[in-house]
Amino acid sequence: MNKNSIWWVAPEYFSRWRLFPRAFISMYIYLLFETTTWFMALPDPNNAQAGLISVIVGAGAAWFGLYVNSTSTKHDAPVAVPQQTGSIEATRPAEAPAKREEKTDSRIGGGFVDDF
Repeated sequence: MNKNSIWWVAPEYFSRWRLFPRAFISMYIYLLFETTTWFMALPDPNNAQAGLISVIVGAGAAWFGLYVNSTSTKHDAPVAVPQQTGSIEATRPAEAPAKREEKTDSRIGGGFVDDF
């Protein structure tokens, strides 16, 4: 098969763009919208109708969790991350921060005032 044809490249783009998961989550959003508007329009909903809505909303949590935790397939080679280099000594102790001197102000009744 020709590796430059659309049939060779298309599956990679379907995976990268995540078209099928996005289509499924879009259809779920539409289903959820239609069923909730139907349920809210009912004059006196019974337990079976409320159960249906509960199942649809609960399934949405599962669908959304699967969608968020799924990743596209990586077809490229992994990227090499260079190691950090530099002249800072790793064994040198960190300097202690300078202590701020607290001053009192008699006009406020002995409270602390910061000098900035």
